Amino acid sequence: MKCSLTSRRTLSTAAAVLTALLFTGCTVEGPNATSVGGPTGAASNAGGNPLPVDQLCGDRPIKIAHVAGFGANSWRKITEAELKDELAACKNVTVDYSQADGDLQKYITAINSYSAQGYDAIVTYDDFGSQALSALSNAKKAGVVVVPYIADPGGKVGTDYDGYVAYDFKTEGDTMAKWLATQVPAGGNVIFTGGLPSGSPSTVELLKGIQATNNQTGAFKIATPDPIASSWDPAYMQRAMSGVLTKFEKIDGWASDYGVADLGGLRAMVNANRPIPPLATSATDNELGCFWLEQKDKNPNFQLLTLDGTTTVVRIAGRKALAALNKLPDNEPELFKLPTFIDTANGKLPTCHKDLPPDADLSSALSQEKLKAVFK
Repeated sequence: MKCSLTSRRTLSTAAAVLTALLFTGCTVEGPNATSVGGPTGAASNAGGNPLPVDQLCGDRPIKIAHVAGFGANSWRKITEAELKDELAACKNVTVDYSQADGDLQKYITAINSYSAQGYDAIVTYDDFGSQALSALSNAKKAGVVVVPYIADPGGKVGTDYDGYVAYDFKTEGDTMAKWLATQVPAGGNVIFTGGLPSGSPSTVELLKGIQATNNQTGAFKIATPDPIASSWDPAYMQRAMSGVLTKFEKIDGWASDYGVADLGGLRAMVNANRPIPPLATSATDNELGCFWLEQKDKNPNFQLLTLDGTTTVVRIAGRKALAALNKLPDNEPELFKLPTFIDTANGKLPTCHKDLPPDADLSSALSQEKLKAVFK
């Protein structure tokens, strides 16, 4: 089943539509999809529509730990708030959050600690891939329900953890590649940025999706076969882009996995008096829309495609965890197709909300008031 958003130009509309998409399940059958069972009582896969969260709560007190391998940016703050907002419907559920600052050992320690403390479930963004899989697997063996989201930890649903949900990176990469092919001169140079310097599973998967489509069409040249690390941070990206600009005399297109960090690269281009190329990205914010509106006339080739709703995926992971804990049907998707939020080449223009923080994700399912609260 394919997802689309037909009206997104106000924050309230976007929130309502994205929430509806999440409850109806945007796509099904990921590579690990299976009917699972085991000592933790994983949810059954009975088919049909996903259950709303208030039907998954159960009656007993439940403690859920939300653990991120990295948390030092606005996207992670919004994601933290999204999960708490989703589970607020369950008065019997408490949520604790921690993040490991990109430190593998700190991340593993957090997983082990929550397991030892008797938490019922761990919902986690594993920034380290299979390096941390044993910690997740051990937590499941200890009776904790474990649900990773977005970054692939390796392993298998039902064996190493109880559920998994990620972006549909193949479709995301395909969408970006096809859009860039219409914007970039034939054979033009396209750069790719994103992820931590040590490498990030989600970043690599998106690049693979772009490469797979471009290998078929040969529309452009991917000038950076490995991701240029952004550390998902605008300041880091600005420094990195300064180096990229010295290496490439001409950049015809740009693909990225984090629009918030892209702002640093965009500033580097402006400072160097370099033209801004078409940009395909995801996980954007209010400031990126403001920037495009400010720069579009000075940079006529600066078209913008964003695939968003990224912070809402954690809500699916939270519902999967509750379903497993209470042995209820888990009809949630394992792959989530990110809807197009902005496409300036085709008339879907960004907005700029001066009353919201610059790094507010306008595609979030949080209300305007809750978004503002995240950044206080």
